[in-house]
This record gives sequence, C-alpha cells and structure tokens, in this order.
Amino acid sequence: MNAASGSLIHEMRPKIIERRERLRVAARSVSADYVNDLLAEVDAALQRIDNGSYGLCETCHDPIEPDRLERNPLEQFCLDHLTTKELRAHEQDLELATQIQARLLPAKNLRTGDWETHYRYHPAGVVGGDYCEIISSGDGKSLFFAVGDVAGKGVAASLLMTHLSAIFRSLLSLDLPLTEVMSRANRLFCESTPATHYATLVAGRTTGDGVNLCNAGHCKPLVLRPGGTHQVDSTGLPLGLFCDSRFGDLHIPLEAGDDLVLYSDGITEAQDPQGNVYEEEGLMRSLRSCLERDAAAITETVLRDVARFRDTRAQQDDMTLLIVRRHR
Repeated sequence: MNAASGSLIHEMRPKIIERRERLRVAARSVSADYVNDLLAEVDAALQRIDNGSYGLCETCHDPIEPDRLERNPLEQFCLDHLTTKELRAHEQDLELATQIQARLLPAKNLRTGDWETHYRYHPAGVVGGDYCEIISSGDGKSLFFAVGDVAGKGVAASLLMTHLSAIFRSLLSLDLPLTEVMSRANRLFCESTPATHYATLVAGRTTGDGVNLCNAGHCKPLVLRPGGTHQVDSTGLPLGLFCDSRFGDLHIPLEAGDDLVLYSDGITEAQDPQGNVYEEEGLMRSLRSCLERDAAAITETVLRDVARFRDTRAQQDDMTLLIVRRHR
C-alpha cells in the first residue's frame, strides 16, 4: 500500500515540528516522563515521514484515514486496528458529534406568515457535511433559509458545517441585507478555515411576493409550480475561495401553492449499480410526479425515488432536500 500523499506529508511535517517545539516549552511545567513519551511519538512520526511509511497503519499497513491524520498527525493505526480504549474514545467522539449536529438542525416543519417549510437531512455516515438552516425573523414576517455542502465528508466536514452554522446565526442577528450576510459569511469562513476548504451554499429570504436568493456555487434551486419546473442560476462563487468575493441576489416571484426546492448534490449525483447518475432531470421528474402533494409528501417521494434508483448501491454522499412553499 502507498504511504500518505506528498501534499499531505508536506502539510503534516510543519504541524508535527510545531508540536515538538510546544512540548519543549511545556516541559518545565509538566511531568518529564509524560513530555518525553510525547516527544518520542513526535520523533517517531517524523521518522516515518523520512522513511516513507508515514500515514500507514502499523498493524495492517493500509492507509490511515486522511481526516484522522489531519486532526492528529501522530496517528499510527487505522480505524480497524485501534486499541479498545482508542476505539471507545472514537465512538464517544462520534456520539457527541451526532448529538451536536442534530441540535443544530432546524425544526422539520416551520410555518410563518405566508410560508411553510419541510426538509429531510440524510448524512452518508454518522455525521455529515451538508448545511441546512431555517430561521424566522424577529417580527415573524419572513424566513431565512439555506442549504449548503462543505467540501469533504465525515467528522471533519461536520465540524466545518458547525462553524458555518455559527457564522450565519451570528450574522442574522444583525438584520443585514441578504447579500451583505453572504459577503460577511464568506469573509469569516475564508479567514478561519484552511485554504483547501470551501462550501457551496444557496441562501434565501422570503418577501411579500416571493423570495430573494443568493447562490454561492451550489446546485441550482428549482421552482415547482403547476405550469412546470425551472432552475434558478447561481449568483456567486463558493464560500471560502476568495475572502473579498461579492454576491448578487435574484428575486423569484412565487404565488400561492408554488414551491422553491433546495437540495444537495448527494441527490442529483446518486448512482445506480451500473454507474448511471440520477441527475437534475431525475429530480425534476420526481418533483413533477407529486405537484399536488404537501411539502412533507414531496420530500418523502423524492428520497424514496432516489433510493429506488440506487437499488443495491450504497449512499455515497450526504443528501439534503428543503421545500419552501408559499401557501396563500
């Protein structure tokens, strides 16, 4: 098996050296035996980089999961070969991450003024990197809503999703225009995350006659109405690519009974056993089949159709589907 990639090693070496320097500084106030043990782990990791075995499990010699190396550059074993104590600690971390993420998700059915929403959030693993938000304004007259997708998978992506959620919740308390919320969120996300991380996201706010939308490189939202289904174009780059990015918005008129559909690419990029892709056309076809149903029934129909399409193929990516409906 191959060791860790050159780019990962290039990234990990300075992190490991920094740990060694911090340990030496801390040696004056911490048990010498404890510090020496940690220093030995650091030196062993640097030696593995030098001999080309860094990133390989010391038991099976298969690659260690990259996200775990990013969190702890001293990892020596893959998930399959953790000690009982390490495995239990890992399970507890996942349980806590699951609980935190569940508490961050909005209410399933939210209704205010002329608007109602329903969403479904299906992570591919225990936790996911999709972002879903629905927040009512202070006066109860409008809704802010968003669906996004943080680059990556698993716990690392879920941590970035949590960070993104905190950014938006803080900004929304300032009662800013939607475009300003997006610009500030982009700058904060860009300045506080590694250069390799970004997030696609579409956010909106209801108005008296429709919604204002800002799309940062995310899947194109769909407008679902009796006369047909059409896509809404993107208005900006993904969050986190450039700190000074600016975002435009579009106004989408919606009448009573019209739906705005936001989704993540875990739905449209789902594959069947032969490798065929569900694509936007599959989603639109499924949506058109349930025009007269309520929002909850629409989400259920779509996800059931995706599962039917995948057949025996496992879910590969997080899936989020949000319906925003004007009901009068």
